[in-house]
Amino acid sequence: MKLTSYVVKHDTGFAPNPYYGFLTLATCKPKIRQSANIDDILVGTGSARGVGNNKIIYVGVVSEVLSTIDYSIDPRFEAKKPSNQDEKAKRGDNIYYWQDGQWQQIKNISHGKGEIYDDLQPNRILVCEKFWYLGNQAKMIPEEFLEIVKIGPGHKNTIDETLINDFMKWIGQFPRGVMGEPSSLSFCSSDKIPACAGMT
Repeated sequence: MKLTSYVVKHDTGFAPNPYYGFLTLATCKPKIRQSANIDDILVGTGSARGVGNNKIIYVGVVSEVLSTIDYSIDPRFEAKKPSNQDEKAKRGDNIYYWQDGQWQQIKNISHGKGEIYDDLQPNRILVCEKFWYLGNQAKMIPEEFLEIVKIGPGHKNTIDETLINDFMKWIGQFPRGVMGEPSSLSFCSSDKIPACAGMT
């Protein structure tokens, strides 16, 4: 078990996507998607230009790792395919499917077609059934847990089990699921939202 933290530069509800009962990381952050395993913990923290440094945007415990094809055809994630049904549906991350011997991308407001290759390397989707998504209700991380925070680009792995267990006890005092709205939406155009906090 390890805890992986990174700065969520653009918290739009796309990467990660916290809707319809699962928090998923299906695009962006390829190094994290490549290395994460079941029971690993993902922690997204705020940026100086967003909700602020050292704040928790989300915590998710990886429950499944799926291929892109499996994710695209699994009925549990059908609602995560982008549509104009409502604002949550517009930010769906289930945007790829295999057809006629090649990858296709569902039209969406977060990604362009030229980003297909980056998203599909690696071919791994992280699914978190147990998660806390705070978004614009982000909480300050207590001083005793600041060691887990990644400063700047990239990500940071923590393997100290005592630190991880104490951190999970702290986040566990908050209700699971979606507690807030995406914190970056006020900075985004309604017809094009940034997808990722970088590709690393």
